[in-house]
Amino acid sequence: MTPPNAASDKTWALIENEKRRDRFIRRVNLAAWTVTFALVLLVAILVGVQVFQLNQARLAGRMTWSAVIGSAMPLIDILWKLSLLVAALSTVGIFLRLRTASLTEIQVRLAALEEAVAGRR
Repeated sequence: MTPPNAASDKTWALIENEKRRDRFIRRVNLAAWTVTFALVLLVAILVGVQVFQLNQARLAGRMTWSAVIGSAMPLIDILWKLSLLVAALSTVGIFLRLRTASLTEIQVRLAALEEAVAGRR
């Protein structure tokens, strides 16, 4: 049987390791989403300029509405896929966070229980 302080220290070291891993994943996640939204903003600007120019041509009678709307479809396609991805990943993230929080709580309670049992001997 390990001494109570050693078991507790080991448990807290594992918890700290998990916290470091969580912080690293959050940083990578933030960087990935920042790049994603920057690219979507760039595409939105490019498509917006294109739609504006095509609408000017439509007002002059050289284009139809369907051609103008068709030029906006790549942006609409990107936005619906991005919103679906965000919704799915946030749902998965919520479930994983709940599981991680439960495991951490279980580890802390087990360490406290081990200390209590070792203290009675």
